[in-house]
Amino acid sequence: MPANPQKHLLNDVRAALGLLDENGSLDAYRDASPIALSALQGRAVRAVRRLRDALSEGTGGYVDPIDWRQAQKDQQDDAQGLALLIADTLRAQIPGASYLVFHVNDSYDAETGRDLELHTVRAADGTALHTFHDLLPVPDAGRHHEIAHAWRDARLPRTGQDLAALMQPMRAAGLVFDDYPEQLHLYGHPVLGNDPEHVLCMLLSDSAHPEQWDLKDVFGPRLLRPYGTPLPA
Repeated sequence: MPANPQKHLLNDVRAALGLLDENGSLDAYRDASPIALSALQGRAVRAVRRLRDALSEGTGGYVDPIDWRQAQKDQQDDAQGLALLIADTLRAQIPGASYLVFHVNDSYDAETGRDLELHTVRAADGTALHTFHDLLPVPDAGRHHEIAHAWRDARLPRTGQDLAALMQPMRAAGLVFDDYPEQLHLYGHPVLGNDPEHVLCMLLSDSAHPEQWDLKDVFGPRLLRPYGTPLPA
């Protein structure tokens, strides 16, 4: 390990140890600021991985199945935290946002995740609120300081390309998104209306509902569904 590790790595390791030790100040985030806690947990996991790599004497060795399954779980946990951050950010940018709608373009390489085209942000009743022809607004830092803090080291998504750059790697890694609800499908759209089964979405609020509630039972933590109405009785 280098004699003078970078300051951000030391800070992240302290955060990781604080989470492991159930530090009181971090416990306060659990109820008061779950977004910040999710981002902090993600940073902690990444910091421990970097520390592990820095202490490792070599690379390219064997990985046992237990380590591989743990790596998959860590990746899914990180993806869930990022999906939650994207959902809360879009609601802060577009009041009333309930669905982030995107289209699967078969002409792209699905193995690399380059198959998503962002379409619209929509309200719970399907009304289009944003079409990505314009930049997404910057959330008010005073009202949404947790979100601003979470994006402090990264680029706040302002365009469809920004969001696709975040979501496509998750899809390429095997994470799953919901189908856009059938009754809200965009049959009049010149592209999406002709192929509705390829219209996917992320649920941005509890006012939104999935097309198939049981996808959670099928895919478990691979399904990126940060919000959504509960299954009807």
